Amino acid sequence: MKIVGQEVLETAALTLSSAVLFVGFFHFNGWLFAELAYSQGINWVFLPAGFRIVLVLILGLPGAAGITLGTWFLGQDAASSDVELVFLNGIVSGITPFLVMKVLDKGQRTSGLLQSMTTQRLLNFTLIFAAANSVTHHVVWLLMARADVNIWVDVWPMFIGDAIGALLMLYGFKLLLTQIKFKAL
Repeated sequence: MKIVGQEVLETAALTLSSAVLFVGFFHFNGWLFAELAYSQGINWVFLPAGFRIVLVLILGLPGAAGITLGTWFLGQDAASSDVELVFLNGIVSGITPFLVMKVLDKGQRTSGLLQSMTTQRLLNFTLIFAAANSVTHHVVWLLMARADVNIWVDVWPMFIGDAIGALLMLYGFKLLLTQIKFKAL
């Protein structure tokens, strides 16, 4: 019974840590790239997209749950006007990278996925994730009858922002891991 309780506590800690880190990166991105905002919720460079991928690759489902919680927290200002949209945005933000990872990894265990990630595989994963994330968000916004959504136009800035942000973050992490491994030798 102690082991189950310990696992629950560890999962809760990882989930909450992921939420706090995601919210922190969201605010950092807003500060750093404030001038590159396309519209509310869409940036031409969105570093948290890369952080979504890193959290999901490293932590799996607790990372995805943390992203969902963080997105709900970030959307609390809008919650008074459109609770359903905030709820669905959180689900899409957290679950999309997790599902993309599972589909691309063909259901295998993900623990060694980040270490075995080649540059080409990382690029493919990032582009597929950015496309899935931007399309999924825009479909939800369209279905929720968000007045300012033009899916054929607005999906591209989100795709580009997610792709650039994710590539910057992922290649930065990959470079950091390479430097750590190189110095350890």
